[in-house]
Amino acid sequence: MKNKPYPLYPVPELADLKEFVDYCGNKFSEKTAFRYLKKKKEISKTYKTFREDVRALGTYFISKGCSRTHIAVIGENSYEWIVTYFAVVNSNNIIVPLDKEASADDLKYLVEKSDTAVIVHSDDYTEEAEAAGCSELINMKDLASVIDEGKALIENGDRSYDTTEIDNRAMCTLVYTSGTTSEPKGVMLSHLNIVYDTVATSKSVLIPDSALVMLPIHHTYGFVASLTIPMLVGASIFINSSMRNLMSDINYAKPKYIACVPMVSEAFYKKVQANLRDGGKEELIRRLTVISNALCKCGIDLRRKLFKKIIDAFGGNLEILVIGGAPINENCVIGFHDFGVNVLCGYGITECSPIVSTMRNRHYEPKSVGTVHPGVEVRIKDGEVQVKGDIVFSGYYKNEEATRDAFDGEWFRTGDLGAYENGMLYINGRI
Repeated sequence: MKNKPYPLYPVPELADLKEFVDYCGNKFSEKTAFRYLKKKKEISKTYKTFREDVRALGTYFISKGCSRTHIAVIGENSYEWIVTYFAVVNSNNIIVPLDKEASADDLKYLVEKSDTAVIVHSDDYTEEAEAAGCSELINMKDLASVIDEGKALIENGDRSYDTTEIDNRAMCTLVYTSGTTSEPKGVMLSHLNIVYDTVATSKSVLIPDSALVMLPIHHTYGFVASLTIPMLVGASIFINSSMRNLMSDINYAKPKYIACVPMVSEAFYKKVQANLRDGGKEELIRRLTVISNALCKCGIDLRRKLFKKIIDAFGGNLEILVIGGAPINENCVIGFHDFGVNVLCGYGITECSPIVSTMRNRHYEPKSVGTVHPGVEVRIKDGEVQVKGDIVFSGYYKNEEATRDAFDGEWFRTGDLGAYENGMLYINGRI
């Protein structure tokens, strides 16, 4: 593997999420977009079907008078959740993704604070949605009939969704921070923020054609890294709805790509090490690793053959793990790479839509969080990482004071300490 800079990958430039859905629906029309298990039976949806479902649900929202309406969504990862998100933002409304793990009191607080008028919820979260105090509720178990209603409107000549114009700099997504150090703040993200981040990341990292989404997609990292980036290359995405089923789903779906957090990747790596110890194969693998690395330096890559049984524990096809959200153990990065799986660390923050930098497929430094994405500017001021560019949010919802404090002129103050050397970004902690 050549560990040095190389040209960016070609990616289409897109203006907004509506154009994004249309692009995917047209270019990858009959390819499988999403797969998931329902009552142990696999269900799949093509990109064309997904585009038409988004269009129909968006038409339904418009027909009900929704315009710049704040519509919350809560539930486990699901096809219905994903369709809801895109239908809301592409019909000129604002999506408010809610954390399904939040307490009833916190959900009620966020619904009120975000000015939510409608909640779309999974059946498992009916009680929480009802307790949140919003009069308009849509249960995802009824979403198929709601989509059918939208399709009927389209068949009868309704073109309201098609003719809706998108202001790509206006807020389309209102994401609340965790509030671990203060009360939750509503991060206002636009179509441009999310699409630009998706395109810029895809120029830096080439994603293979099958993925598994395991991160909670109400988080912007989970949404972009697990959904929009794989969608841009027409990947087939398997939806894991529960951590309880993660390993069985990985072995069933056999993905080539997974985005996760360090805790998960390190748990994967510890599992590998434990299996080697239990099988008395630690020394054998150590020797094979030395030989394999020497061959790689000569341009001969036999890693996926030599360590096939290790990769088979993760479905047999795993090629890339993208890691973000916290620092990762360097041994995990190097260890998986030795076995033929690239661990690409990145850095991001919700206010930056969220990905600022990532290691590249063939250009990485295990101690860093990768190269800053094209079109994004980073500077280090008084030790703090500051960011400028089209990925940066417009401010905090109804919180001018917090918005002022978050910026130094045009530069967003991340609150993270770091260094920027030779095109590589390093994170050293929080201020």
